[in-house]
Amino acid sequence: MADRVANLPCLLKQLRLSETSGDENRTQSDPDHVDFILKMYTVTEVLSELCTEIRKDVPNKAPLLDKSLQIFQQSSTCWLVPDDIDTETLSKQYVAYITSLLSAIQIPEQRPSEEEIVHDEDFANVKEVAPNVLKVICGLLKVLDRNEDSQVEGDSQRLQELKGMVFKKVASGIACGCIAFFGAEQPWSNDCCASSAQDTLSLIMRCCNFINESEMLCGSDDSDKVGVFGSILSLLKPILGRDSWKKNLSTRQVFYWCVVRVARPYLSDYVNSILPPVLLFLDDHQLENRLLGVDCLQHVLKNTPAAELRWYNRAAVIYDALYATLYSQEPRLVEKAVSCLLDVCAVIEKAPTEEGVPQKASQSDALLRHVLSNMQHERKIAMRRAYCRHLHLIIQHMGIRCVRHLNRLLRVVYEYLEVYDEPVETTRKDILAATKAMIIEAWPRMPHHAQPLAKALLKLVIDMSMNESRTPENVREEICASATECLVLLNRCCKGELAEDMRAVGEEIEISAVKKCVKTVLEDMENP
Repeated sequence: MADRVANLPCLLKQLRLSETSGDENRTQSDPDHVDFILKMYTVTEVLSELCTEIRKDVPNKAPLLDKSLQIFQQSSTCWLVPDDIDTETLSKQYVAYITSLLSAIQIPEQRPSEEEIVHDEDFANVKEVAPNVLKVICGLLKVLDRNEDSQVEGDSQRLQELKGMVFKKVASGIACGCIAFFGAEQPWSNDCCASSAQDTLSLIMRCCNFINESEMLCGSDDSDKVGVFGSILSLLKPILGRDSWKKNLSTRQVFYWCVVRVARPYLSDYVNSILPPVLLFLDDHQLENRLLGVDCLQHVLKNTPAAELRWYNRAAVIYDALYATLYSQEPRLVEKAVSCLLDVCAVIEKAPTEEGVPQKASQSDALLRHVLSNMQHERKIAMRRAYCRHLHLIIQHMGIRCVRHLNRLLRVVYEYLEVYDEPVETTRKDILAATKAMIIEAWPRMPHHAQPLAKALLKLVIDMSMNESRTPENVREEICASATECLVLLNRCCKGELAEDMRAVGEEIEISAVKKCVKTVLEDMENP
């Protein structure tokens, strides 16, 4: 027996080398080798030696992987689940084999000196071996999930029992391994790797009777299906530490892919595990990592009950981390951070308990103050667009409390209405939306500012009418319509006091857009 087992490594090595030494040395005996292994060696012996061979740092493992797949595909059920080994022990050996396969496609750690520079050649070996490894995993899963009738009923039952044990232990690891290769644009992946990874994940979902990716992660309340999200977080936790997460390039992608697919009510169970890595992403100096952190936080805020986010000051910690990103000069980051901060403010700030009692300054006050201050001194068009994008939402969230910032807000409105943003005029569209929200929310104070605001809006209509630059006609019409709507609302707040001035403007200025605007305002007053 000892000699027989000792010869197995040599035989597997011969299979590994059978296609690496040229066509002249290939033999026609490979099928005989597979048959010989199935006759002479047990599944535990084969699994053990395959683990050893796969873990060796040798080039071109494709022949060995192909032959190992043939071994399992040609095996019988009684060979896969021998009677003399208990199912628990056997399942551990299958799990060890699959784990060794996954280790062969693990993304190499990045060296600290190359923290921001990634070369495709660093991952050439992984991209070469990944499709073959995933093919073997798929083949083994299909073998364990075979439904053919066995001559011995006990073998079929043991195979089903083995399948349940193995799938339960390897599902999370296989999912992590597959998700890492989903992005074909990543330096460690390509179209072939991404396709193989998707096929493998679809197969493990089908074998485990999961309907979709969300059910695979979360499980189901209607059945006894248990999701793998908790297991995946346990696998990722050691890698997502403060000193290690930057070294593992694919881990943050796996983490993000999983987090955004776990929704309410399941996500709240994992908030304590999710927040630490996300805050690390947000505190990084690289833009892509910070954007990833904001996206994760946005998902957490939308899918976790507000009461749970207030526990242990979680929401306050999130607010402080996001607020720091507002000092960035990256438009994409600022735009996303402002939107996310609004969600945090909705969680932190409670509705007033007594009517008529002035509310204290809150987080949303600080947010609006910061945004307006930056808008006043900003000269980059991209940053101006980023700040304007969600200004109307901040005003709507604050309601009447925005009057605390009304003077500064009006200065920003006047300035931004005058600045061209051709050809799409995004900034002007957004500042008009903010103006409309300001008029609606701060209507008691509008009569005090009606004249200069109406003048600025009419000047905008005139500018758009006389603009013969690259701004398309439909954009000019949209801006004129928005400005007219603001004038209608402003006139309502003033109880029609703007009517005479508007009528005089319409008589003096022979511009069709201005006359149309004046007519709309006057008709609204006559037909409230």
